[in-house]
Amino acid sequence: MPDKITVTWCGTPSRAAELAAFFARNVGPDYISHAELQGGRALSPTEWRPNLVEILRAEVEARLARGTLAVAEEGTALLALAFVTLADEALVPFAVVEDLIVAPETRGRGVGKMMLDWIAAEARARGIRRLFLESGISNERAHAFFEREGFRQTSVVMMRELE
Repeated sequence: MPDKITVTWCGTPSRAAELAAFFARNVGPDYISHAELQGGRALSPTEWRPNLVEILRAEVEARLARGTLAVAEEGTALLALAFVTLADEALVPFAVVEDLIVAPETRGRGVGKMMLDWIAAEARARGIRRLFLESGISNERAHAFFEREGFRQTSVVMMRELE
């Protein structure tokens, strides 16, 4: 298990550019899912928008203002971040891990698990009973990780181009 790694909610607006750049630098085309297509981050299931960092910066700023962006850090080194939505007023309260980005050089150290465990504990403390996430169809390493962490597939999202 990693030591000296902290996971916290980040609420520092001055970090928006750093966090957006970290996100963009650490995702490949296999990360793209329907959320990236719907939200305008990606042009296609295999291609990010050229201005991805700018798009992400606006998203990061909004998340920082709401306090729904978690970071894992070792000293001053950013290792991972997660965008989280908390729906604690829903009939069955739930949270969604919208994005979980772990730096490639950090993968395999338990940081992703640490992030998910921390998010789950934060959600439980708010009375949330379900934790959802979604992942790009070809992101098989992430799928295996999520399954090891107790996530199970509950739906299939499909898309049809109308051009």
